[in-house]
Amino acid sequence: MSYRFVDHTAELQLELEASTREGVFEEAVVALGDVLAGDGMPEGAEEAREVQARADDDPTLLASWLDELVFLAESEGLVPRHVERLDLAPGEVTGVVSFVHGAPPHLVKGVTYHDLVLGYEDGVWRARAVLDV
Repeated sequence: MSYRFVDHTAELQLELEASTREGVFEEAVVALGDVLAGDGMPEGAEEAREVQARADDDPTLLASWLDELVFLAESEGLVPRHVERLDLAPGEVTGVVSFVHGAPPHLVKGVTYHDLVLGYEDGVWRARAVLDV
């Protein structure tokens, strides 16, 4: 699994790769946590929370999943670290995500639908989401 960020004017493009569809959603949690942690992941006890998202298709489901994580960062100061459990069904993702309390910067405003992709190609699941920063 891997991810990388591509600079974009007022946006940050997140590109994800994983061997499974579930792995893309798991990697998205880690990637967003890295962005929100800034100079370093906050110290402290982890807190597990159930996170759910629904959408009509896989790319939109990924965007909704990321939006839920952004909401928790903004509203409760929770920085995502990793996924403890993930259930992925058509149109729905439910997971238990481990968070750390911190003071994440109000960097990510939301996930755009511009260039949003999630699909299987050449034996790898690939996704792209653009974060509005």
